[in-house]
Amino acid sequence: MADAMLDSNALGVLPRDLAGARTGTDVRWLIDNAEAYDRVLESIAGARHSIRIAQLAFDFDCIAYGGGADERERSDDVVIAETLIAHAEHEEPRIQILLNATWLLNTARPLRRAFAKRGVPAHRIQVRGFDRFPHFMHAKLVLVDGRDAFLLGSPFVNSYWDNPHHTPFDERRPLRELGGRPLHDLSVHLRGPAVGDLEAMYASVWNAAGAGRTTRRQRRALAAARPAVREPDARTRVVCDAPDGVLPGLADGSMMMLGELLAAIARARSTIYIEHQYLTSRPIVAALAAALRREPALEIVIVLNQNPDLTAYRGWQNARLREHGLLGHPRVGVFSLWAVDEDPARAGVTRITQLFIHSKIVVIDDEWAAVGTSNLDGVSMGDYGDDFASAIGRRIFRGVRNVEVNVVIDARGEGAPIADRAEPVVELRERLWEEHLGVDRALLPMFTIGGGLAAWRRVARENVRMLSGAGAAGSSPAARRAGGHVLPYSECGHPCDQLEEHEILLGDELVLCYDPGWLEVHAAVHWIRNIF
Repeated sequence: MADAMLDSNALGVLPRDLAGARTGTDVRWLIDNAEAYDRVLESIAGARHSIRIAQLAFDFDCIAYGGGADERERSDDVVIAETLIAHAEHEEPRIQILLNATWLLNTARPLRRAFAKRGVPAHRIQVRGFDRFPHFMHAKLVLVDGRDAFLLGSPFVNSYWDNPHHTPFDERRPLRELGGRPLHDLSVHLRGPAVGDLEAMYASVWNAAGAGRTTRRQRRALAAARPAVREPDARTRVVCDAPDGVLPGLADGSMMMLGELLAAIARARSTIYIEHQYLTSRPIVAALAAALRREPALEIVIVLNQNPDLTAYRGWQNARLREHGLLGHPRVGVFSLWAVDEDPARAGVTRITQLFIHSKIVVIDDEWAAVGTSNLDGVSMGDYGDDFASAIGRRIFRGVRNVEVNVVIDARGEGAPIADRAEPVVELRERLWEEHLGVDRALLPMFTIGGGLAAWRRVARENVRMLSGAGAAGSSPAARRAGGHVLPYSECGHPCDQLEEHEILLGDELVLCYDPGWLEVHAAVHWIRNIF
């Protein structure tokens, strides 16, 4: 019976439309996981009352390597679970961890067993599984004392750690999940009223998970206990999605993030910047094409993975881009990210590899931004079946959706001058472009004269020029170094073919670190192994 009640220790309440942050929310962007983990562990170390974690996966041995962006100032490497065990020796704070517990992806069971093996009482670190197959817990949150909220980009899995250096090979990144590729991600640290909304969202999903396998009617009854509505802030808001009957006030079939994205794209005037793990959502791609037809001056910059971890997605996103003419559109640029460095063990050798994009970011007109856990695919946008071309696939996966959480910054709301309200949005875009384009942030306004798309194309062309001669003997590694990480996107399946399409030839002096075989390119072996 207690599991069916709203958590009395949750802070705040959930607004009627699940988008309830008010004025005063402080937003801090954490680019790449070294920076994000440093900030999260600092907050956890100071926790006094509560630590609440929601994750897709949480490996007991996941390490947060110290040092952040500056390797010269390395702090101690920390096993994230150990920080929780240290807290568990005391009565406070209360620690809750919410993970998946479906037969296809059960990450709660091994973590619960690992804590038990260490002698941690189950009531001190509560691990609860979200068992709503085929729906997944995809939201990634750390909430501390009702004071700090972290919307994390990555699961607590070792292969997802990286810092802004993005070296092509780093022994701290195991090969298991992503083939050892460096990883780019984005998290956000929130303080202020939005934290209460996230606490309430967490309590709702925690209670829904605790209810176990229930009927649709029972789940609706659980979600019906709706607290008082708070006035939303038009500038910073939390947007949550979940399967039916999990979040109070969310009607069956509703998709809040999809609605936010479609409305923002429909208002776009000058620039849409998309940096996402996947782009397979039919409604989103159709909306981008419609925006280009509507606004003759609109430009779109899209940054995507060449080889997503779910291999079917590569074909799906290529098909969507082709269907709507975005790959060859004069006002659309589609790019990928690559990491290049000099091999420290072999003189005269340059290493190159794909830089895996795990972030989920949309920035529009430097006035609106969405960041969080929702991918631009069917399972995050409300209907996984919509991604499939076959009638069987569409029928089997119809209505499958994840638990997701995002933050939207909308500078077009009421209040302060728009330049002040847009500052977090501009900061986000500029920090990302600084890393990807290899241009100092202070110089970006001058560098992007003529338009952001022109700047991206310029950097991509120059990187191709520098790298295309790398296979020839006699050229120094320093002469082959790319500016930033940008190359044009390729529809090819194998990394070597993707480079060859741009006349970048591998050889003794340019070596590829991530070179998957046919099975890895077409069968998602890393992902399948992790499930089972």
